[in-house]
Amino acid sequence: MIRFSLLTFLSLLPTLSLADPVFEEKRGLVVIEAESTGSRLGDWKKKTDVPDFEGECHLEFTGNQTISGPPESPLKYKFRISKEGNYTLTIRARKRLETKREDISNDCYVALEGDFEAGGEAPLKVLKSDTKMFGGSAEGWGWAISLDANHEKFPPVYKLKAGETYELTIHGRSKNFNIDRIIFYHESLDRREVQNKKLDESKVVEEGLVVTPARVTRRLTDREGRVVEAQLVEVDGMTVVVIVGSRRHRIEVETLSDEDQLFISSWWAGEE
Repeated sequence: MIRFSLLTFLSLLPTLSLADPVFEEKRGLVVIEAESTGSRLGDWKKKTDVPDFEGECHLEFTGNQTISGPPESPLKYKFRISKEGNYTLTIRARKRLETKREDISNDCYVALEGDFEAGGEAPLKVLKSDTKMFGGSAEGWGWAISLDANHEKFPPVYKLKAGETYELTIHGRSKNFNIDRIIFYHESLDRREVQNKKLDESKVVEEGLVVTPARVTRRLTDREGRVVEAQLVEVDGMTVVVIVGSRRHRIEVETLSDEDQLFISSWWAGEE
């Protein structure tokens, strides 16, 4: 996350690159909405035109050609594992077709970083590198469930360790490919049940905090009189961590009005 004044924050809001939250695995599941990334979207565009999407929106890749292209516009997602074992990756996806050809607009690249081993047939090098993952439906939402490395197909299975944090990177590959949510599920769970069940997004791990006051929403005003509505998350030194929309930012406390500074101080001390 970046330190800046509220004035700078307001002027740069559309173009900021923000830190990724860390999602918590629970009962063998990691569920992440596609839009829950701190990465710049780049050629990914927020859309709401495919019915039955989860969360606030879905993302459509608008770069490259509909057939394929190089890795573009990386989206990063971090998560922490408490239950070790083999986890399979599946992505709720849709291929928006512009022609009658059905084998296009149906893939992205995926790569996982962290301390893990291959959990299935896919070599570790394939799992750690930008590898084509394909699937989805042209009629609505389907699922991407397979990797393609040099025309050899593998299930995306990772042997993950308890207590470790991992980072999944999704690059755009073919134009018009849409992603809605990302799921890692433990080998003890059934894939079809996981895909068909209504699942809540995994909770974000609050790192480095022992006790924190309840989050509150407040209209913050800077010394120039500019206003932004934000959810207060924590105070870290001379900055306050806030959420605007679904994104986290840091604001220098001293750039805020006297009233806001007093409120933040009281709130963080548990007096509000």
